[in-house]
Amino acid sequence: MITMTVLLLGDSNLAQLNDGLPDLVTPAFGADAECRAAGGAWSGSLRQQLGDRKPSDYDAIVVSIGSSDSHPSKGSSPTIFRENLSRELERGGRWIALLPRSLAGTLDPAQSVEEVNALIRVYRAILEELINASGGIALDTGAITESLGPEAYDTDGVHLTRAAYEELVPEVAKAIDAVSQRP
Repeated sequence: MITMTVLLLGDSNLAQLNDGLPDLVTPAFGADAECRAAGGAWSGSLRQQLGDRKPSDYDAIVVSIGSSDSHPSKGSSPTIFRENLSRELERGGRWIALLPRSLAGTLDPAQSVEEVNALIRVYRAILEELINASGGIALDTGAITESLGPEAYDTDGVHLTRAAYEELVPEVAKAIDAVSQRP
Protein backbone atom coordinates (compact mmCIF):
# COMPACT_ATOMS: atom_id res chain seq x y z
CA MET A 1 0.00 0.00 0.00
CA ILE A 2 1.32 3.42 -0.98
CA THR A 3 1.39 5.98 1.81
CA MET A 4 -0.09 9.32 0.85
CA THR A 5 0.74 12.54 2.61
CA VAL A 6 -2.33 14.74 2.78
CA LEU A 7 -2.68 18.08 4.55
CA LEU A 8 -6.14 19.36 5.49
CA LEU A 9 -6.48 23.15 5.82
CA GLY A 10 -9.30 25.58 6.36
CA ASP A 11 -12.50 25.67 8.32
CA SER A 12 -14.86 23.49 10.33
CA ASN A 13 -15.93 21.44 7.30
CA LEU A 14 -12.61 19.58 7.37
CA ALA A 15 -12.01 19.91 11.11
CA GLN A 16 -15.33 18.25 11.95
CA LEU A 17 -14.77 15.55 9.37
CA ASN A 18 -11.32 14.78 10.74
CA ASP A 19 -12.34 14.93 14.40
CA GLY A 20 -15.76 13.33 14.23
CA LEU A 21 -15.65 10.81 11.40
CA PRO A 22 -12.29 9.03 11.45
CA ASP A 23 -13.90 5.98 9.84
CA LEU A 24 -14.36 8.10 6.69
CA VAL A 25 -11.06 10.00 6.92
CA THR A 26 -8.55 7.17 7.04
CA PRO A 27 -9.74 5.29 3.92
CA ALA A 28 -9.95 8.54 1.92
CA PHE A 29 -6.97 10.55 3.14
CA GLY A 30 -4.76 7.88 4.67
CA ALA A 31 -3.85 7.18 8.26
CA ASP A 32 -1.20 9.88 8.23
CA ALA A 33 -3.38 12.79 7.10
CA GLU A 34 -2.38 15.95 8.93
CA CYS A 35 -5.31 18.17 9.85
CA ARG A 36 -4.62 21.84 10.56
CA ALA A 37 -8.22 22.91 9.79
CA ALA A 38 -10.16 24.59 12.60
CA GLY A 39 -13.68 25.82 13.20
CA GLY A 40 -14.11 29.48 12.33
CA ALA A 41 -11.00 29.59 10.14
CA TRP A 42 -11.10 32.09 7.30
CA SER A 43 -8.73 32.80 4.41
CA GLY A 44 -6.44 34.78 6.73
CA SER A 45 -6.00 31.63 8.85
CA LEU A 46 -4.30 29.71 6.04
CA ARG A 47 -0.92 31.35 6.67
CA GLN A 48 -0.82 30.11 10.26
CA GLN A 49 -2.27 26.70 9.40
CA LEU A 50 0.31 26.11 6.70
CA GLY A 51 3.09 27.63 8.79
CA ASP A 52 6.55 26.70 7.61
CA ARG A 53 5.36 23.51 5.92
CA LYS A 54 6.37 23.13 2.28
CA PRO A 55 3.26 22.44 0.19
CA SER A 56 5.37 20.40 -2.25
CA ASP A 57 6.12 17.92 0.55
CA TYR A 58 2.50 16.71 0.41
CA ASP A 59 0.84 14.53 -2.21
CA ALA A 60 -2.25 16.74 -1.81
CA ILE A 61 -3.49 19.70 0.17
CA VAL A 62 -7.24 19.75 0.74
CA VAL A 63 -8.70 23.13 1.68
CA SER A 64 -12.18 24.16 2.73
CA ILE A 65 -12.42 27.91 3.01
CA GLY A 66 -14.85 30.72 2.20
CA SER A 67 -17.85 30.28 4.48
CA SER A 68 -16.29 31.98 7.50
CA ASP A 69 -14.99 34.82 5.33
CA SER A 70 -18.63 35.87 4.96
CA HIS A 71 -18.85 36.70 8.69
CA PRO A 72 -18.35 40.43 9.42
CA SER A 73 -16.06 39.69 12.40
CA LYS A 74 -13.39 38.34 10.03
CA GLY A 75 -12.97 41.67 8.26
CA SER A 76 -12.64 39.85 4.98
CA SER A 77 -13.63 40.99 1.51
CA PRO A 78 -13.32 39.46 -1.94
CA THR A 79 -10.03 41.34 -2.39
CA ILE A 80 -8.61 40.12 0.92
CA PHE A 81 -9.83 36.59 0.24
CA ARG A 82 -8.10 36.60 -3.17
CA GLU A 83 -4.86 37.98 -1.67
CA ASN A 84 -4.79 35.46 1.19
CA LEU A 85 -5.50 32.47 -1.03
CA SER A 86 -3.12 33.60 -3.80
CA ARG A 87 -0.30 34.02 -1.30
CA GLU A 88 -0.59 30.38 -0.18
CA LEU A 89 -1.12 28.95 -3.66
CA GLU A 90 2.05 30.71 -4.85
CA ARG A 91 3.99 28.49 -2.45
CA GLY A 92 3.22 25.53 -4.74
CA GLY A 93 1.73 22.15 -4.02
CA ARG A 94 -1.16 20.09 -5.35
CA TRP A 95 -4.35 21.68 -4.10
CA ILE A 96 -7.93 20.43 -3.89
CA ALA A 97 -10.62 22.90 -2.83
CA LEU A 98 -13.98 22.07 -1.36
CA LEU A 99 -16.04 24.92 -2.76
CA PRO A 100 -18.33 26.22 -0.02
CA ARG A 101 -21.98 25.44 -0.52
CA SER A 102 -24.84 27.79 0.21
CA LEU A 103 -26.09 27.55 3.77
CA ALA A 104 -29.56 26.73 5.06
CA GLY A 105 -29.04 28.84 8.19
CA THR A 106 -26.59 31.24 9.80
CA LEU A 107 -24.73 31.19 13.10
CA ASP A 108 -25.16 34.96 13.45
CA PRO A 109 -28.80 36.10 13.73
CA ALA A 110 -27.75 39.58 12.56
CA GLN A 111 -26.98 38.16 9.11
CA SER A 112 -29.65 36.90 6.76
CA VAL A 113 -29.17 33.59 4.98
CA GLU A 114 -29.49 35.41 1.64
CA GLU A 115 -26.74 37.89 2.59
CA VAL A 116 -24.38 35.12 3.69
CA ASN A 117 -25.08 33.01 0.61
CA ALA A 118 -24.46 35.97 -1.71
CA LEU A 119 -21.01 36.42 -0.15
CA ILE A 120 -20.32 32.69 -0.24
CA ARG A 121 -21.06 32.65 -3.98
CA VAL A 122 -18.47 35.39 -4.50
CA TYR A 123 -15.83 33.55 -2.43
CA ARG A 124 -16.67 30.24 -4.11
CA ALA A 125 -16.09 31.77 -7.57
CA ILE A 126 -12.72 33.21 -6.49
CA LEU A 127 -11.66 29.93 -4.89
CA GLU A 128 -12.61 27.94 -7.97
CA GLU A 129 -10.81 30.37 -10.28
CA LEU A 130 -7.58 30.39 -8.27
CA ILE A 131 -7.49 26.64 -7.60
CA ASN A 132 -8.09 25.84 -11.27
CA ALA A 133 -5.44 28.38 -12.35
CA SER A 134 -2.94 26.71 -10.00
CA GLY A 135 -3.56 23.31 -11.62
CA GLY A 136 -5.61 22.06 -8.69
CA ILE A 137 -9.07 20.56 -8.52
CA ALA A 138 -12.14 22.42 -7.27
CA LEU A 139 -14.93 20.20 -5.99
CA ASP A 140 -18.44 21.63 -5.87
CA THR A 141 -19.60 20.53 -2.43
CA GLY A 142 -23.15 21.70 -3.10
CA ALA A 143 -23.47 19.73 -6.33
CA ILE A 144 -21.97 16.60 -4.75
CA THR A 145 -24.37 16.68 -1.79
CA GLU A 146 -27.37 18.17 -3.62
CA SER A 147 -29.33 14.91 -3.78
CA LEU A 148 -29.58 14.94 0.02
CA GLY A 149 -31.54 18.21 0.08
CA PRO A 150 -31.97 19.48 3.63
CA GLU A 151 -30.50 16.23 4.98
CA ALA A 152 -27.06 17.53 3.94
CA TYR A 153 -27.16 20.05 6.79
CA ASP A 154 -26.76 19.58 10.49
CA THR A 155 -29.47 21.16 12.66
CA ASP A 156 -27.61 24.51 12.58
CA GLY A 157 -28.09 24.79 8.81
CA VAL A 158 -24.37 25.44 8.39
CA HIS A 159 -22.39 22.26 8.98
CA LEU A 160 -22.59 19.06 7.00
CA THR A 161 -24.10 15.79 8.21
CA ARG A 162 -22.52 12.38 8.09
CA ALA A 163 -24.65 11.59 5.05
CA ALA A 164 -23.19 14.61 3.25
CA TYR A 165 -19.64 13.56 4.13
CA GLU A 166 -20.40 10.05 2.90
CA GLU A 167 -21.19 11.60 -0.50
CA LEU A 168 -18.30 14.08 -0.43
CA VAL A 169 -15.38 12.00 0.86
CA PRO A 170 -15.18 9.53 -2.07
CA GLU A 171 -15.01 12.49 -4.46
CA VAL A 172 -12.21 14.02 -2.41
CA ALA A 173 -10.39 10.68 -2.46
CA LYS A 174 -10.64 10.56 -6.27
CA ALA A 175 -9.29 14.12 -6.48
CA ILE A 176 -6.40 13.25 -4.14
CA ASP A 177 -5.53 10.31 -6.37
CA ALA A 178 -5.70 12.52 -9.47
CA VAL A 179 -3.53 15.37 -8.14
CA SER A 180 -1.00 13.06 -6.54
CA GLN A 181 -0.25 11.63 -9.99
CA ARG A 182 0.74 15.06 -11.29
CA PRO A 183 4.37 16.15 -11.39
